[in-house]
Amino acid sequence: MSDPKVFDILVVGGGMVGSALALGLSRQGWRVALVEGSERKTLLEAPAVAASVEDFEPRVSAISVASQRLLEALGVWDVIVAGRHCPYQTMTVWDGDGTGRIQFEAAELQARALGTIIENRHIVRALFSALADSDVELIDGVKVIGWWQDQGQRGIELESGTRLGADLVVAADGAHSRLRQWVGLPTREWDYDQQAIVCTVKTSQNHRFTAWQRFSPTGPLAFLPLLTESGDEHFCSIVWSQDTDEARRLMALDDQAFASELERAIERELGVVESVSRRYAFPLRQRHAKDYIAAGFALVGDAAHTIHPLAGQGANLGYGDVRAMLDELARARKAGLSASNDLVLARYQRRRKGENLAMMAAMEGFKQLFARDELPLRWLRNTGMRWLNQLGPVKNRVAAEAMGLDL
Repeated sequence: MSDPKVFDILVVGGGMVGSALALGLSRQGWRVALVEGSERKTLLEAPAVAASVEDFEPRVSAISVASQRLLEALGVWDVIVAGRHCPYQTMTVWDGDGTGRIQFEAAELQARALGTIIENRHIVRALFSALADSDVELIDGVKVIGWWQDQGQRGIELESGTRLGADLVVAADGAHSRLRQWVGLPTREWDYDQQAIVCTVKTSQNHRFTAWQRFSPTGPLAFLPLLTESGDEHFCSIVWSQDTDEARRLMALDDQAFASELERAIERELGVVESVSRRYAFPLRQRHAKDYIAAGFALVGDAAHTIHPLAGQGANLGYGDVRAMLDELARARKAGLSASNDLVLARYQRRRKGENLAMMAAMEGFKQLFARDELPLRWLRNTGMRWLNQLGPVKNRVAAEAMGLDL
């Protein structure tokens, strides 16, 4: 077998997280390769102009201010917001079985927006456009079939038989990361017995640049605002997390019946649901790697952790991983250390593991709190939401933490 082509850093997985990491590392002067299963031409295709619910991608992310700053530093934010995107100034959260309601306002934080709703493919497209003008060696349209280690070297094998090696291999290959499994990093995980239904809807009332979230005992419903190129404010992306049996019932409904269920679930805050795109449902599972690192190996994004979508923090946690890894590898390069230095990787894990676990624990706590229907707990959560809504400084601190702002 021929000798592998060797890089400083090999990033496997070219989604929103992996492509951002590869781009940032190349800017630091590392010799970087990015391996992606899809072909670059498909990732660079211009999307259709939005004229109906079917023109939006169902997968969207609520990009925080902290994640925006990362994308700005990478030089891709202006490209992203030149296309479809929707900043939201308000977030309204309430308990469907009570009177508790809390509202977060960007104006109270002296911020332009609480965050920005962006279709995932627009972010990936902007990153791949930047990669084309970078020193990253993009190896696209390939399938990774194995992991190898030999006399201190390590890397991956492609279906073609090609072997690629690197001082550091970073797995950004998603929640079901094969690299994580091949390297032998165990996870702690459990099934929520819920499914998330995602689709795009058009409503009779505009969304008022507000993200809406209603909690119920069977799961939360989020309406995330979208904006067409022409400025139409009547479209939203929905994420409806429901117990598995209820999710299956909802998925079996025709579009008109499903729209009626949505109207009732969101308490007609946006009027009539006029149209619904094709629906998708996927099972929800909490997953966290017990370790993010091994010798010459690291996990980022969903390969390291997956979280319940109720707070829309999945992409932002992944970009938190990217920021930390870029920081630590920049320090390593300045100090003349290798990318695989054990202390460098340990600092990355220490910075990210605690923060990710804290967010996952908080989301699990929220889910359990709103899933319980006992009267004392219902009173507690509704009283707590009303109390927090009246405490401006405390409420703003909560919002600032989620946004990555310093107050």
